[in-house]
Amino acid sequence: MAPTGESVILEYRGAVAYIRLDRPERRNALMYPMLEELLEACEHAAEDPSARVVVLTGTGSAFCTGGDVRHLAEDAELHLTESERRDRLARLHRISWLLHTMPKPTVAAINGPAMAAGLSLAMACDLRVMSATATLASAFARLATPGDFGGTWFALHLLGLGRAKALYLLNETITAEQALDWGLVTAVVPPERFGTAVDEFADRLAAGPAEAFALMKANFAAAVTSPLAEFLDTEAGNMTLGMSTKEFDEAARAFLAGRPPDFSV
Repeated sequence: MAPTGESVILEYRGAVAYIRLDRPERRNALMYPMLEELLEACEHAAEDPSARVVVLTGTGSAFCTGGDVRHLAEDAELHLTESERRDRLARLHRISWLLHTMPKPTVAAINGPAMAAGLSLAMACDLRVMSATATLASAFARLATPGDFGGTWFALHLLGLGRAKALYLLNETITAEQALDWGLVTAVVPPERFGTAVDEFADRLAAGPAEAFALMKANFAAAVTSPLAEFLDTEAGNMTLGMSTKEFDEAARAFLAGRPPDFSV
């Protein structure tokens, strides 16, 4: 059974798991209890074999505007030690790890502004679909913080060092058109078609070869850290595994028959 929370909703539409940040009155700003709910939702979706795709989005006019500054101030009043704060953040950073590494495609459906940790979470996903009226901003410089939830790592790998530094140091707002031009998002769609376009995008992935997608993500993860010779060995192993699956058999039969493959069986 999918976990339910006060600020995060996990719901299914067919083989697609939708994780929805649900604090529209605070523009889906993150606070500690909400992050615990988000971690639980990500863990559930990652482990659920019925979920072939995971979509992260926000309720209302924003995707996520980062940490709730009011809540952060309340944390300070609770006198958390530096060690306690670090340990808690390290645990919650598992959210980004799961979005990036779970063995199924993850999609950030950026319905509105994605800022600070919200941008980090969007970049942690494999793919990003963005409303044409949405905007992106690192926003950390405004609060004199360096960033969290893996944002600088994801920005570096998505944008390259120069643009990643500009995104964080200059703290400029990035339009959807600019984000698409930079390769920061996968697709930009008109706001009136946003929900439909996200569903179509997710359904396309859900109809794909789930085991092959998992191995593709494993290849990319290895490519980031491995020397070429080591990576080629990893890739060969994953290719061998892929060619041993029922998906490969179906794809081969479909090719010979001149029909689209059906990976749902």
